[in-house]
Amino acid sequence: MRRPDLVLAGAVVLCLPMVPGVLNGNITAVSAGLRLAGAIIICWMAGGLLTSIVDRYSREVRRTQALRLLAAARRTPAGPEATAPTGPLAAEGQR
Repeated sequence: MRRPDLVLAGAVVLCLPMVPGVLNGNITAVSAGLRLAGAIIICWMAGGLLTSIVDRYSREVRRTQALRLLAAARRTPAGPEATAPTGPLAAEGQR
């Protein structure tokens, strides 16, 4: 988990509707604490799942990009003609 602060923020957001009940005395502090702990666990698992999905797709994209770059590098000709400048400025330099 890279962002535990977001996990805690998500758990607090999940428990916000409970605050008026705690302030009125309808929900005990122990019950509120247990609910907050449960919300933290649920948000931690959701964050871990989301992180693993994003990592899996980004790893696949990086792998595909690396394979494309390798294929492009193999297609370029090797030798002195590969490094020779081309274009209008190169033609002026040869005069």
